[in-house]
Amino acid sequence: SAQFHAIAGLHGLSKIHEYRTALLREGSLEPLILGVRGNSKFSDSEIQHEAAAALSNLALEEPNRILIAKSGALPALVTLLKEASTSICKVHAVTALANLAESSGEVHTLLINERC
Repeated sequence: SAQFHAIAGLHGLSKIHEYRTALLREGSLEPLILGVRGNSKFSDSEIQHEAAAALSNLALEEPNRILIAKSGALPALVTLLKEASTSICKVHAVTALANLAESSGEVHTLLINERC
């Protein structure tokens, strides 16, 4: 699907250190969160896997962490961790949460408030 290819492309770009901050600045966060959330109409486990992996990579950058934590990604990642049909989706969800936890201050407060 077009959505899968778009999310997979963002995942590929998120592997490149120099692109990570720009990806968030240019609006990649909302489609990634939608991909992680999934729904029967637009998503499947492959899209969730690619989206969670991209968020995990983006969360490696300190400036991105607060943006991701405030964006609505936390509940989506927690739900994916609890309910994903594949273990690889769960691995990427928990890795994204772990990368976010490497931050401090407000990000930790948001993680605690979302029961992460």
